[in-house]
Amino acid sequence: MKNIYLLGFMGSGKSFYGKYLSKKFNLNYLDLDEFIENTLNLSIPQIFNSIGEKGFRENEAKLLRKTIDFNQNIISCGGGTPCFHDNMKWIKDHGISIYLKTSEELLFKRLNYQKEGRPLISSMSDDELKHFISMKITEREKFYEQADYTYLQWQNENSPIELEKYIEDKLQRSRS
Repeated sequence: MKNIYLLGFMGSGKSFYGKYLSKKFNLNYLDLDEFIENTLNLSIPQIFNSIGEKGFRENEAKLLRKTIDFNQNIISCGGGTPCFHDNMKWIKDHGISIYLKTSEELLFKRLNYQKEGRPLISSMSDDELKHFISMKITEREKFYEQADYTYLQWQNENSPIELEKYIEDKLQRSRS
């Protein structure tokens, strides 16, 4: 089985669902941002401070391509991963991609609650955060929508079991 790449905006649940799915499907789990941090021995904010976004995105693309060495993994990608260096094409060529499409309202609710752990948005007011989410979703949607499958999350929190059933159904269909 190929790797399964979870895509979506920050706060869409890629890490949460990825860990859950890896246990349910008895697969390994890899968080791409953690893989980058461990490889470079720096936190994401430190990487941005030392080599900027351009350097981060180059390392991200290089390390994304190393995930081909891991087989049968659930891989949570960073929110911007599919948008740079032909990463979306590479993901589609080498794995199964699932876009966790989440409403702006639900993203705002989750991210507003998680602000302190996310340096990029920690100092934003509610209005700034809403604008940021809307602007970035508009920029990135064309990449996310290229995913093999799209799992919708709108107003309510979806249970991990729903996503598990959705993926099982899609994998069964792709095999037949």
